[in-house]
Amino acid sequence: MATGRILIVLAAALSGGCILFIHQPIRSGLTASVVGIVGKDDIHEIAGNYFANYHEPFWIKYGKHRGQFLHVRLSTSKDLGLFSDRKHLGIYIRWRFCDNTRQEVHLGIPQVFINGREVDRLHRNFPRQDGTGRFVYNAILRIRDHRSEEERLIGAFDVVAEAFDLEREPRDVCVEFRFPSKLHGYRTRAARIPKRGDSSGTRC
Repeated sequence: MATGRILIVLAAALSGGCILFIHQPIRSGLTASVVGIVGKDDIHEIAGNYFANYHEPFWIKYGKHRGQFLHVRLSTSKDLGLFSDRKHLGIYIRWRFCDNTRQEVHLGIPQVFINGREVDRLHRNFPRQDGTGRFVYNAILRIRDHRSEEERLIGAFDVVAEAFDLEREPRDVCVEFRFPSKLHGYRTRAARIPKRGDSSGTRC
């Protein structure tokens, strides 16, 4: 009986975007900044074929009125691709609003991109450093979530992702790298993207 209750609590936590196991923090010097706006015509340069099969409703629900997203540049002092390789872990991005990091929200794409390729621990051969000695990654941030409440319902535990519109109501966004595994994982300190879009390395 006790085991059943534990499994229910664990499932609820996972469905709400929370993981009960400890994510050990790692130093990375992460910063984040908005580069500009990208749409269906030019997003291929950043994310390759990742968005090729998405149809018109996707761009309408998550993009600006013209179906555009934000191109975000992430920069670190640590080679996170090499780190995930050595630890045999996947790599993804966790996005949250800085004023409520516990609220489930579909803010951005969890994948990381370099030179039009999705980065995971299997993609080892990609340029690592820019001219300053830092490691640069690309990410895509959605501008709004205009789905109905029913569409934003997650799992079977009545968790509803927050609706938002950054074009009409700008908010600070916090982003961090996560390296999950079955029982534990790693994370970077979060970087803040203020409403005005400049960069910051402050923790959320």
